[in-house]
Amino acid sequence: MAIDEIVGDSIDRAVNIEMRFRAGLPRGVTYPLYEAARKKQKKPLTWLAAKLLMDKVKPGDHVFVVTGAGTPPGLPAGETDGPPGAAAIARAIEIGLGAKPILISEERNMPAVIKSTEAAGIAVVDEALFKQRRSVALAINYPLGDAAGKKAARELCKKWKPAAMIFIEKVGPNIKGIYHSIMGTPRTPDKIASAYHLADLAKATGIPTIGVGDGGNEIGCGKIKVAVRQIQPFGKDCGCPCHGGVGTVTECDVLVFAAVSNWGAYGIAAALAGHLGNREVLHDEATELRIVLASVAGGAMDGAYSRLIPYVDGTSDRVQASLITLLHQIVENGLKEYDRGF
Repeated sequence: MAIDEIVGDSIDRAVNIEMRFRAGLPRGVTYPLYEAARKKQKKPLTWLAAKLLMDKVKPGDHVFVVTGAGTPPGLPAGETDGPPGAAAIARAIEIGLGAKPILISEERNMPAVIKSTEAAGIAVVDEALFKQRRSVALAINYPLGDAAGKKAARELCKKWKPAAMIFIEKVGPNIKGIYHSIMGTPRTPDKIASAYHLADLAKATGIPTIGVGDGGNEIGCGKIKVAVRQIQPFGKDCGCPCHGGVGTVTECDVLVFAAVSNWGAYGIAAALAGHLGNREVLHDEATELRIVLASVAGGAMDGAYSRLIPYVDGTSDRVQASLITLLHQIVENGLKEYDRGF
């Protein structure tokens, strides 16, 4: 028995609870942007993403899991939103679908990505061992710069032939080709892995893609670019010389919008657990605490506080674990049939 769309709706709601600071980051934007994504895609977002993975990914298939946000000097080794979500997805597709996850990020962010994934119970190994056994992941550094990124996309797709790609908290370019923080700070392509080339190549060659974002500047959010321009404070004009706004133009087949990108990834894992009827596909609370701590040990900082603390976008490790509890209960009850006897 698989979960229905009612359960998918509950998962979506759980991962879209906004907990932003009173000042410092845009407030009141999460649910309107979620609503835009839901209206565009008709069905629960996490439910759709999990269904796509079930339909397209077979045991032994390679799946690209792309993440890594933040740049020096503010976040020199990335932020805690992204690597834990990538770890959760890598674990979910390995346990649930028998897929082989390939983690892709900038070199500076990779320590947090690897440590998070290993805290989730998936060893990150070299290429030779990755080809020989299951229950492991491979990590590949993606180069900085647009030209290098385009070349890397072609080479990686040719070599690994991914069955799907999942982008989690991975910034994409705006209409002018410039990357931005949600507050309008510009980042030129030479400072960023231009992973949008992977998404573009996937679209051109029929590889299914999922984007997970929480602001509108992440790969996948091009699906709601009009709403981002209308809703985000810097959506129409980023304030930098390009004046193109913070929203990306890069789309994915399915966009999962969430209050925190990690939470969107957890929602996908929960929905996949429900579709498969296997609660083990979603990690537990103790594992979540390990994952968040591991990301910090790898150098990732909380993006809201800009400190090496076990917080994600200003929310504590206790909140992360509590969300996992909620998601497990939603899925468990969504699969259960019970006669009260009266």
